[in-house]
Amino acid sequence: MHVGRDHVKSALSSGKKFVTFAGTETLMYFIWGRELREFAAFEILDDEEAWTRLGEELLMPIAKSCSDNGLGLLTDALVWRASPDYIEKLGYKPADLNRLNEQAIKMVKQYVTDWRGESGVGNDASPAIINAELGPRGDGYKTSEISVDAAREYHMAQIRALADTEVDMVTALTMTNVNETVGMILAAKACGMPIGVSPTVETDGSLPEGSMALGDFIDQVDQATDGYAAFFMVNCAHPDHLNPTLKAAKDRGASWLNRFKGVRANASRMSHEELDNAEKLDRGNPTEWASLVCEMGNAFDLPILGGCCGTDAEHVQHLAKACKS
Repeated sequence: MHVGRDHVKSALSSGKKFVTFAGTETLMYFIWGRELREFAAFEILDDEEAWTRLGEELLMPIAKSCSDNGLGLLTDALVWRASPDYIEKLGYKPADLNRLNEQAIKMVKQYVTDWRGESGVGNDASPAIINAELGPRGDGYKTSEISVDAAREYHMAQIRALADTEVDMVTALTMTNVNETVGMILAAKACGMPIGVSPTVETDGSLPEGSMALGDFIDQVDQATDGYAAFFMVNCAHPDHLNPTLKAAKDRGASWLNRFKGVRANASRMSHEELDNAEKLDRGNPTEWASLVCEMGNAFDLPILGGCCGTDAEHVQHLAKACKS
Protein backbone atom coordinates (compact mmCIF):
# COMPACT_ATOMS: atom_id res chain seq x y z
CA MET A 1 0.00 0.00 0.00
CA HIS A 2 3.01 2.30 0.29
CA VAL A 3 6.04 2.65 -1.95
CA GLY A 4 8.83 1.43 0.38
CA ARG A 5 12.27 2.96 0.99
CA ASP A 6 13.87 1.46 -2.10
CA HIS A 7 11.33 3.11 -4.40
CA VAL A 8 11.02 6.65 -3.00
CA LYS A 9 13.22 8.28 -5.65
CA SER A 10 11.61 6.42 -8.52
CA ALA A 11 8.12 7.31 -7.27
CA LEU A 12 9.02 10.99 -7.08
CA SER A 13 10.53 10.94 -10.57
CA SER A 14 7.61 9.07 -12.16
CA GLY A 15 5.76 12.19 -13.26
CA LYS A 16 3.13 11.72 -10.56
CA LYS A 17 2.37 14.68 -8.32
CA PHE A 18 2.35 14.00 -4.57
CA VAL A 19 0.25 16.10 -2.22
CA THR A 20 1.18 16.53 1.45
CA PHE A 21 -0.85 17.08 4.57
CA ALA A 22 -1.53 20.65 5.71
CA GLY A 23 -0.67 22.88 8.69
CA THR A 24 -1.53 20.44 11.46
CA GLU A 25 -0.06 22.49 14.29
CA THR A 26 -1.75 25.75 13.32
CA LEU A 27 -5.06 23.93 12.87
CA MET A 28 -4.91 22.46 16.35
CA TYR A 29 -3.65 25.63 18.01
CA PHE A 30 -5.74 28.33 16.34
CA ILE A 31 -8.86 26.49 15.19
CA TRP A 32 -9.22 23.89 17.93
CA GLY A 33 -7.79 26.08 20.68
CA ARG A 34 -5.55 23.21 21.80
CA GLU A 35 -2.41 23.97 23.78
CA LEU A 36 0.71 22.92 21.92
CA ARG A 37 3.60 22.81 24.36
CA GLU A 38 6.80 23.64 22.46
CA PHE A 39 4.58 23.56 19.34
CA ALA A 40 4.78 19.76 19.55
CA ALA A 41 1.98 17.93 17.77
CA PHE A 42 3.16 14.48 18.79
CA GLU A 43 1.29 14.65 22.11
CA ILE A 44 -1.92 14.06 20.17
CA LEU A 45 -0.73 10.49 19.56
CA ASP A 46 -1.72 9.64 23.13
CA ASP A 47 -5.11 11.35 22.84
CA GLU A 48 -7.47 8.99 21.02
CA GLU A 49 -10.32 11.50 20.78
CA ALA A 50 -8.11 14.22 19.31
CA TRP A 51 -6.45 11.79 16.89
CA THR A 52 -9.85 10.65 15.63
CA ARG A 53 -10.91 14.27 15.18
CA LEU A 54 -7.72 15.04 13.24
CA GLY A 55 -8.40 12.10 10.97
CA GLU A 56 -11.93 13.24 10.26
CA GLU A 57 -11.11 16.92 9.76
CA LEU A 58 -7.72 16.77 8.05
CA LEU A 59 -6.20 13.42 7.20
CA MET A 60 -9.19 11.64 5.63
CA PRO A 61 -10.34 14.57 3.47
CA ILE A 62 -6.81 15.09 2.13
CA ALA A 63 -6.28 11.39 1.38
CA LYS A 64 -9.65 11.20 -0.35
CA SER A 65 -8.83 14.25 -2.47
CA CYS A 66 -5.65 12.48 -3.63
CA SER A 67 -7.53 9.40 -4.76
CA ASP A 68 -10.33 11.45 -6.34
CA ASN A 69 -7.84 13.40 -8.45
CA GLY A 70 -5.26 10.73 -9.28
CA LEU A 71 -2.51 12.13 -7.08
CA GLY A 72 -0.01 10.53 -4.73
CA LEU A 73 0.06 11.21 -0.99
CA LEU A 74 3.17 12.17 1.00
CA THR A 75 2.30 11.91 4.68
CA ASP A 76 3.42 13.58 7.86
CA ALA A 77 3.66 11.70 11.15
CA LEU A 78 3.37 14.61 13.65
CA VAL A 79 6.91 13.97 14.94
CA TRP A 80 8.53 17.30 13.98
CA ARG A 81 9.33 17.82 17.68
CA ALA A 82 9.67 14.18 18.77
CA SER A 83 13.43 14.48 19.25
CA PRO A 84 15.50 14.20 22.47
CA ASP A 85 15.42 17.83 23.70
CA TYR A 86 11.67 18.15 23.35
CA ILE A 87 10.92 14.72 24.78
CA GLU A 88 12.83 15.86 27.89
CA LYS A 89 11.36 19.38 28.02
CA LEU A 90 7.82 18.04 27.93
CA GLY A 91 8.45 15.64 30.80
CA TYR A 92 8.56 12.35 28.92
CA LYS A 93 10.97 9.52 29.70
CA PRO A 94 13.89 8.85 27.31
CA ALA A 95 12.24 5.58 26.24
CA ASP A 96 9.23 7.55 25.03
CA LEU A 97 11.26 8.85 22.09
CA ASN A 98 11.23 5.39 20.51
CA ARG A 99 7.66 4.70 21.58
CA LEU A 100 6.20 7.90 20.19
CA ASN A 101 8.02 7.76 16.86
CA GLU A 102 7.06 4.10 16.39
CA GLN A 103 3.48 4.82 17.42
CA ALA A 104 3.26 7.73 14.98
CA ILE A 105 4.20 5.59 11.98
CA LYS A 106 1.79 2.83 13.00
CA MET A 107 -1.07 5.29 13.30
CA VAL A 108 -0.36 7.09 10.03
CA LYS A 109 0.15 3.82 8.18
CA GLN A 110 -3.28 2.70 9.38
CA TYR A 111 -4.81 5.60 7.47
CA VAL A 112 -3.02 4.61 4.30
CA THR A 113 -3.49 0.85 4.43
CA ASP A 114 -6.82 0.39 6.21
CA TRP A 115 -8.98 3.46 6.68
CA ARG A 116 -7.82 5.03 3.42
CA GLY A 117 -8.09 1.77 1.53
CA GLU A 118 -11.77 2.51 0.94
CA SER A 119 -10.87 5.60 -1.10
CA GLY A 120 -8.11 3.94 -3.09
CA VAL A 121 -5.11 5.75 -1.60
CA GLY A 122 -2.09 3.51 -1.87
CA ASN A 123 -3.01 1.86 -5.17
CA ASP A 124 -1.09 2.36 -8.41
CA ALA A 125 -3.15 5.41 -9.39
CA SER A 126 -2.75 7.06 -5.99
CA PRO A 127 0.50 5.82 -4.39
CA ALA A 128 1.40 6.73 -0.84
CA ILE A 129 4.78 7.56 0.68
CA ILE A 130 4.87 7.14 4.46
CA ASN A 131 7.00 10.11 5.46
CA ALA A 132 7.99 11.38 8.91
CA GLU A 133 8.87 15.03 9.34
CA LEU A 134 11.99 15.98 11.34
CA GLY A 135 12.62 19.39 12.84
CA PRO A 136 15.68 21.43 13.79
CA ARG A 137 17.03 21.23 17.30
CA GLY A 138 16.32 24.93 17.76
CA ASP A 139 13.92 27.50 16.35
CA GLY A 140 12.73 26.84 12.82
CA TYR A 141 12.59 30.57 12.07
CA LYS A 142 16.08 31.54 13.28
CA THR A 143 19.62 30.43 12.54
CA SER A 144 21.43 28.48 15.23
CA GLU A 145 25.01 27.46 15.91
CA ILE A 146 25.61 23.72 15.87
CA SER A 147 28.40 21.56 14.53
CA VAL A 148 27.91 18.84 11.97
CA ASP A 149 29.00 16.17 14.47
CA ALA A 150 26.69 17.48 17.19
CA ALA A 151 23.77 17.57 14.78
CA ARG A 152 24.48 14.05 13.56
CA GLU A 153 24.61 12.72 17.12
CA TYR A 154 21.48 14.59 18.21
CA HIS A 155 19.24 13.61 15.29
CA MET A 156 20.53 10.03 15.12
CA ALA A 157 18.32 9.03 18.05
CA GLN A 158 15.07 9.94 16.30
CA ILE A 159 16.13 8.73 12.86
CA ARG A 160 17.27 5.39 14.29
CA ALA A 161 13.90 5.01 16.03
CA LEU A 162 12.09 5.71 12.76
CA ALA A 163 14.37 3.35 10.85
CA ASP A 164 12.96 0.48 12.90
CA THR A 165 9.43 1.24 11.64
CA GLU A 166 7.72 0.91 8.26
CA VAL A 167 8.37 4.55 7.37
CA ASP A 168 9.45 5.05 3.75
CA MET A 169 11.46 8.23 4.29
CA VAL A 170 12.00 11.29 6.48
CA THR A 171 11.96 14.96 5.55
CA ALA A 172 13.79 17.65 7.51
CA LEU A 173 11.46 20.67 7.67
CA THR A 174 12.18 24.34 8.47
CA MET A 175 15.93 23.93 8.32
CA THR A 176 17.93 27.11 8.77
CA ASN A 177 21.62 26.26 8.43
CA VAL A 178 24.02 24.02 6.55
CA ASN A 179 25.75 22.31 9.50
CA GLU A 180 22.63 20.92 11.12
CA THR A 181 21.22 19.82 7.78
CA VAL A 182 24.45 18.00 6.88
CA GLY A 183 24.45 16.28 10.28
CA MET A 184 20.87 15.12 9.80
CA ILE A 185 21.62 13.77 6.34
CA LEU A 186 24.66 11.87 7.61
CA ALA A 187 22.54 10.34 10.36
CA ALA A 188 19.91 9.30 7.82
CA LYS A 189 22.57 7.84 5.54
CA ALA A 190 24.03 5.80 8.41
CA CYS A 191 20.55 4.34 8.98
CA GLY A 192 19.91 3.68 5.29
CA MET A 193 17.02 6.13 5.38
CA PRO A 194 15.96 8.26 2.38
CA ILE A 195 15.76 11.92 3.41
CA GLY A 196 14.35 15.07 1.87
CA VAL A 197 15.49 18.51 2.98
CA SER A 198 13.24 21.54 3.30
CA PRO A 199 14.61 24.86 4.53
CA THR A 200 12.29 27.78 5.08
CA VAL A 201 12.81 31.16 3.47
CA GLU A 202 11.97 34.73 4.35
CA THR A 203 9.92 37.12 2.23
CA ASP A 204 13.00 37.83 0.07
CA GLY A 205 13.58 34.14 -0.69
CA SER A 206 16.69 33.80 1.47
CA LEU A 207 17.09 31.56 4.50
CA PRO A 208 16.14 33.02 7.93
CA GLU A 209 17.81 36.24 8.99
CA GLY A 210 19.22 36.67 5.48
CA SER A 211 21.88 34.11 6.33
CA MET A 212 22.16 32.44 2.92
CA ALA A 213 20.64 32.26 -0.53
CA LEU A 214 18.55 29.15 -1.18
CA GLY A 215 20.76 28.00 -4.05
CA ASP A 216 23.93 28.36 -1.99
CA PHE A 217 22.35 26.30 0.81
CA ILE A 218 21.43 23.47 -1.57
CA ASP A 219 24.84 23.47 -3.25
CA GLN A 220 26.76 23.45 0.05
CA VAL A 221 24.64 20.70 1.59
CA ASP A 222 24.94 18.53 -1.53
CA GLN A 223 28.69 19.04 -1.69
CA ALA A 224 29.16 18.03 1.96
CA THR A 225 26.99 14.92 1.67
CA ASP A 226 27.81 13.65 -1.84
CA GLY A 227 24.27 14.52 -2.92
CA TYR A 228 22.66 11.95 -0.61
CA ALA A 229 19.39 13.84 -0.07
CA ALA A 230 16.52 12.54 -2.20
CA PHE A 231 15.40 16.11 -2.92
CA PHE A 232 15.23 19.66 -1.66
CA MET A 233 12.11 21.77 -1.24
CA VAL A 234 10.89 24.76 0.79
CA ASN A 235 8.22 24.86 3.47
CA CYS A 236 6.65 27.50 5.70
CA ALA A 237 6.75 30.29 3.11
CA HIS A 238 4.11 31.80 0.84
CA PRO A 239 4.47 31.18 -2.92
CA ASP A 240 5.04 34.92 -3.45
CA HIS A 241 8.14 34.69 -1.23
CA LEU A 242 9.69 31.84 -3.19
CA ASN A 243 8.61 32.40 -6.78
CA PRO A 244 11.07 35.22 -7.66
CA THR A 245 14.01 33.10 -6.47
CA LEU A 246 12.94 30.12 -8.57
CA LYS A 247 12.29 32.29 -11.63
CA ALA A 248 15.71 33.94 -11.36
CA ALA A 249 17.39 30.54 -10.99
CA LYS A 250 15.57 29.19 -14.04
CA ASP A 251 16.46 32.24 -16.13
CA ARG A 252 20.16 31.81 -15.46
CA GLY A 253 20.10 28.01 -15.71
CA ALA A 254 21.16 27.39 -12.11
CA SER A 255 22.03 23.71 -11.62
CA TRP A 256 20.60 23.58 -8.08
CA LEU A 257 17.11 23.94 -9.49
CA ASN A 258 17.42 20.35 -10.77
CA ARG A 259 17.53 19.23 -7.12
CA PHE A 260 14.51 21.31 -6.10
CA LYS A 261 11.33 19.22 -6.07
CA GLY A 262 8.61 20.81 -3.99
CA VAL A 263 6.94 23.42 -1.84
CA ARG A 264 4.75 23.29 1.24
CA ALA A 265 3.35 26.78 1.28
CA ASN A 266 1.95 28.95 4.03
CA ALA A 267 -1.55 30.32 3.60
CA SER A 268 -0.43 33.77 4.72
CA ARG A 269 1.85 36.29 3.06
CA MET A 270 3.05 37.42 6.50
CA SER A 271 6.72 37.27 7.41
CA HIS A 272 7.91 34.73 9.98
CA GLU A 273 8.18 37.48 12.60
CA GLU A 274 4.60 38.55 11.93
CA LEU A 275 3.39 34.96 12.10
CA ASP A 276 5.20 34.41 15.40
CA ASN A 277 3.38 37.39 16.91
CA ALA A 278 -0.02 36.74 15.33
CA GLU A 279 -2.94 36.22 17.70
CA LYS A 280 -5.32 35.08 14.97
CA LEU A 281 -4.83 32.63 12.14
CA ASP A 282 -4.48 34.06 8.65
CA ARG A 283 -5.93 31.37 6.35
CA GLY A 284 -5.55 33.57 3.29
CA ASN A 285 -7.77 32.66 0.35
CA PRO A 286 -7.75 28.84 -0.12
CA THR A 287 -8.72 28.98 -3.80
CA GLU A 288 -6.12 31.63 -4.67
CA TRP A 289 -3.51 29.81 -2.60
CA ALA A 290 -4.17 26.52 -4.41
CA SER A 291 -3.89 28.22 -7.79
CA LEU A 292 -0.56 29.84 -6.88
CA VAL A 293 0.92 26.60 -5.57
CA CYS A 294 -0.25 24.61 -8.58
CA GLU A 295 1.11 27.23 -11.00
CA MET A 296 4.47 27.05 -9.25
CA GLY A 297 4.44 23.27 -9.45
CA ASN A 298 3.77 23.36 -13.18
CA ALA A 299 6.28 26.14 -13.90
CA PHE A 300 9.17 24.39 -12.16
CA ASP A 301 8.13 20.74 -12.59
CA LEU A 302 7.71 20.12 -8.86
CA PRO A 303 6.34 16.69 -7.89
CA ILE A 304 5.66 17.60 -4.22
CA LEU A 305 3.06 20.21 -3.36
CA GLY A 306 1.24 20.89 -0.12
CA GLY A 307 0.39 23.12 2.79
CA CYS A 308 2.14 24.46 5.84
CA CYS A 309 1.11 27.07 8.44
CA GLY A 310 -2.46 28.31 8.15
CA THR A 311 -3.57 25.67 5.67
CA ASP A 312 -6.13 22.96 6.33
CA ALA A 313 -8.10 20.34 4.40
CA GLU A 314 -9.94 22.97 2.36
CA HIS A 315 -6.70 24.40 0.99
CA VAL A 316 -5.33 21.01 0.01
CA GLN A 317 -8.62 19.88 -1.52
CA HIS A 318 -8.55 22.93 -3.79
CA LEU A 319 -4.91 22.16 -4.59
CA ALA A 320 -5.65 18.56 -5.51
CA LYS A 321 -8.42 19.66 -7.89
CA ALA A 322 -6.15 22.29 -9.44
CA CYS A 323 -3.41 19.72 -10.02
CA LYS A 324 -5.68 16.88 -11.13
CA SER A 325 -3.75 14.52 -13.36
